[in-house]
Amino acid sequence: MSDKHPEKAAEANEPETDIAEATEVETGEPQDERDTEIETLRAELAEQQDRLLRTVAEMDNLRKRTRREVVDSRRFAQADLLRPMLEILDNFDRALAAEATDSDAFRTGVEMIAQSFRQALQERGVEPIVAAGAVFDPAVHEAVGQQPASEDTESGTVLAVVQEGYTLGELVLRPSRVIVAQ
Repeated sequence: MSDKHPEKAAEANEPETDIAEATEVETGEPQDERDTEIETLRAELAEQQDRLLRTVAEMDNLRKRTRREVVDSRRFAQADLLRPMLEILDNFDRALAAEATDSDAFRTGVEMIAQSFRQALQERGVEPIVAAGAVFDPAVHEAVGQQPASEDTESGTVLAVVQEGYTLGELVLRPSRVIVAQ
C-alpha cells in the first residue's frame, strides 16, 4: 500500500499537529487568547444571569409590597369612613337613652343624628340628587310610580321623591326613587 500512495504513507509517519496550532491556523488567534475570551464571555454570562435573578427577585418584592399597600390603603379608607359612624352610633345611643324620659329629647337626638350623618357623607363628597320638580332623568332617577299631571305640570316631571338618591362626584351611588307626572 505504501508503494501506491507515497503521500499517504508520509502523512501517516508525521506526528499529529497540536490542537492549539490547528486552531491558530483556522482562526488566526492563539489558543490562549481564545481561552481568555471564553472566560470573559462566561464571566459576562454569569453576571447577566445574576442581574436577571436580582431583577426577578425585585419584581417579586415589588408585587408583594404593592399588594400590602393596596390592602393597607383599603383598610385605612374603611377606617376613615367608619370613624364618623361611631359618633353617629353614640348619638343613637344617647337618643335611645333619652326616649324613656322625654319624647322631645328623643326627637331632638334623632334630628342630631340625621344631621351628623348627612354632614359625614357630605364631607366625603356624597351629595343628594335634586329630584323634586326636575325633569325625569333615567341616569339619576328611578320611576317607582306615575300620577296624572296637573294642568300646570309637564309630563315627565318628578312629582314626589319616595327615596332620596345620592352621588359621589359623577358616580350615582343610588338613584332617586321618584313618582313621575304622566
